[in-house]
Parts: sequence; C-alpha cells; structure tokens
Amino acid sequence: MGNRMKKEELAYKISSSVKWASVTEIVAKMITPFTSMILARLLTPSEFGVVATVTMVTSFADVFTDAGFQKYLIQKKFNNEKQLQECANVAFWTNLSISCLLWVLITIFSEQISTMVGNPGLGNVISVASISLVLTSFSSIQTALYRKKFDFKTLFMVRIIGALMPLFVTVPLAILGFSYWSIVIGTMATNLANAIILTLKSVWKPSFFYKINLFKEMFSFSMWTLLESILVWMTSYIGTFIVGRFLTDYYLGLYKNSISMVTSLMNIVAASTSSVLLSALSVVKQNKKEFENIFYSFQEKVGLLIIPLGVGIFLYRDLVTDILFGSQWSEASLFVGLYSLAQAFTILTGQYISLTFTANERPKLSVISQFMQLIELIFLLMLTVQKGFTYLIIARSIARALFGLINMFLGNKYINMSPIKMLKNMIPAILGSLVMVIINMLFGSIFNSIVWSMAMVFICVIGYVITIMIIPKSRNIIVKIIKEWLLKY
Repeated sequence: MGNRMKKEELAYKISSSVKWASVTEIVAKMITPFTSMILARLLTPSEFGVVATVTMVTSFADVFTDAGFQKYLIQKKFNNEKQLQECANVAFWTNLSISCLLWVLITIFSEQISTMVGNPGLGNVISVASISLVLTSFSSIQTALYRKKFDFKTLFMVRIIGALMPLFVTVPLAILGFSYWSIVIGTMATNLANAIILTLKSVWKPSFFYKINLFKEMFSFSMWTLLESILVWMTSYIGTFIVGRFLTDYYLGLYKNSISMVTSLMNIVAASTSSVLLSALSVVKQNKKEFENIFYSFQEKVGLLIIPLGVGIFLYRDLVTDILFGSQWSEASLFVGLYSLAQAFTILTGQYISLTFTANERPKLSVISQFMQLIELIFLLMLTVQKGFTYLIIARSIARALFGLINMFLGNKYINMSPIKMLKNMIPAILGSLVMVIINMLFGSIFNSIVWSMAMVFICVIGYVITIMIIPKSRNIIVKIIKEWLLKY
C-alpha cells in the first residue's frame, strides 16, 4: 500500500511539474522568438556575429561557476534537510568565489582574449558581459533546489520575467542605436532579475557555512559533470570559433542565430520535459522497471510533438526563416530546416539518454559521449568550412544527429536502454510526418505565396493529427493525456 501511494505521489508530482514546466517553456519560447524577430530586423547578421563571439567567452567561464553542483543536488538522496542545506551552502560559496575570480581574470586579459577568438577590439564588451558570471552564481543553486522539489510553479514566474526582460530592455536599446551592446545589457538585466527574485523567494538562504571535506565529496561526482559541461561548451561553440576564424561576421551571425532560434523553438517541448525527467529518474533510479517505464513514456509522448515540429520546420523553412528573421536572413533558410530535423532526433535520443547517465550516477558516460561528439564535429566542420557555408551547415546538421546515435549506443551498452524500443516509440510520429511530406509534395507548389504556405501548414497539421489518431498506440496516448488534463481542470 505504501509503495502504491509513493508511486501515485510521484506520478502526481511529475504530471504537475510537466504542466508548469510546459506552460513556462511555451510562454517563454513564444516571447523569445518574438523578441528575436524584432532584433533580427533591427540588428544585422554581423552584429549578431559579434554577440556570438562574446557569448562564446562568457559561456565558457560560466561552465566553471556552476562546477556541476546543480546536477549533484538534484540527483543526490540526502538523509535530512540539514545535509541538503549544508551542501547547498558549499555549492553556493564555491560558485560565487569561482565566478568572481574568473570575472577578474577575464577583465585583465580581455583584449588578448578578444584577439584570440578572432575579434580584436572587443575587450571592453567581453569585460562588461562577464559581470553576468557573478549574477548567475546567485541563482544557480536556488534553481537546482526548486527542481529537486518539483517546484516548477515558482520557476515559472522567474522564467517569464527573464523572458520579458529583453523585450523591455534589449529592444528599446536596439531601437536607440546601441547595436550589439543592447543584447549584452539585456542579458545582464535578465540575470540580475533572476538572481534577485530567486534569492528573495527561496526558502533556503545562503549562510556562512563551508566544509572542505564536504566539497571534496561533492566534487568527486561534480568533476565529471564539470568535464562534461566543458565538452558540452566545446561542442556548442567550436563551430562558432571555426566559423569566426575562417568566415566573416555575417556568416557567423547566420550560423549562431539559426542554431539559437531552432533550439528555442524545439525547446518549447524539450526543455519543459528534460528537467522534470531528470528529477523523476533520479527518484526511481533503484527501481529499473519504473526507471525504464518513465523514460520510454516521456520519449514516446514528446516524440509525438517534436518529430512533426522538426519535419514541419524543414518543409516550410523559407516561410519560418522569413517570419522569424526577415528577408536579410534568407541565406539561413536551409540551415534552419536541416538543423531542426537533426535536433528533433537528437532530443529524443542524445539529450534524453544523457539524463539517464546523470540519474544513474554515471557521469563518465556523458563525458565519453560529449568527447566522441566533439571529435566528429571538429572533423566534419574542418572538412567543409573552406568549401562554403552550404557544405558547413550540412556537416553541422549531420554532426548533431550523430550525437543521438552515439548516445543510443552508449545507453544500450551500459544502461541497457533498448534502441529498438526507442525507435518503435517514434514510429507513429514518423508515419504522421511522412503524411505531412506527401501533402507538401502534392500541393505545396500549386501557389507561390505566404498565404498558401500558411494554409498548407494547417493542412499538414490536420493530416498529421488524423494519421496518429488512426494508429491505436498513439491514439491511446493522446486520449490518456487529454483525460488527465480534463480531470485536473
């Protein structure tokens, strides 16, 4: 009876968390692309290229400020509340100390750093932007504690305010002619708002407690997570570095902003479930059957949304690019489409399987996975960068998809996650997406207008929904989801 109640309680927490996380991501991702659409018309691809270079430096430093403690706090089972608070304090003071040290070092060597990354003269911009390192250290631990307790309702408000900040800060500054400085200042304002709100609302408050032995214990897990984070940064920004070195700021802006926009769109679905999935898997990691049930269930449900989204963006990539960026970004259209396809597959395999590594306290597997991805990414980008932007974006999309295959192999070998079962979970969504492709091939080119393209998008959605409702497996999932939401409201 007790186990049944615990399962029901966990199921409720997961369902409630997914609801709030989904609402958060949907609202935030509706605001973010809207802001990006405005900025894409106020700033040039070259100015976005400058921002990409600055972000590459600050995000690398930001990897060290967290030191992997977020994941440690989420997955660790503590004996009591006191032990949790002690670990939170050690993590907080470590993060703050490292972030302050890195800010000082970046400020001292800012000009040398800007030259090294291929944009000499950006020293002052990098120095100012690095203030965000200190600001994010104030919110990192609080965010982890909220996620551990499945309190995604509180994170909803914080995320929405953070999403709105660029709209009220960055856009006005861009209109006033602040160029790339508008994005830098807007990012700092967002991080400051997050730090203030999370610190004020959090039940846990930092106190002057630090224990070296506790730090060593935490870091024995977190050092692998830190190494993974460094490799994640390298796989995220090695392309920025290579494009920045071999191509112009214009192409760097196309490259980085396309990836950012696609990631934002896909994360409407993915990010709302990933954080909840990690928390849920961490709770049931001792129960293999329950662990697998939760994983496959998440993957199957999310696949019904993420696969048609990726296919749809690819089919109507010109329309999507024109709406999101404007005519001056038309050269990014193919990349937006291809990367969306790759991202849809990778979220369901690479991204989700990485969470099973963390939940099972196997961070070494994530390190191996990221290292393998980094090697194939560097190889493909260096092979194509001097052949032209089209070859480069095809290579980047292939490299992203390969990450999913790498994690499927590692997950099968070390965690016993079945690739066959994962692929079977995707079949209804793939069949529905094929119907979208056929509809587009038959009717998409009848008229060449935005109105017709939008009408075709609607027709494809109808075709997809009809297809998955015909398939019993996917129909049962959708009916179950609808019933659960109706019972709650």
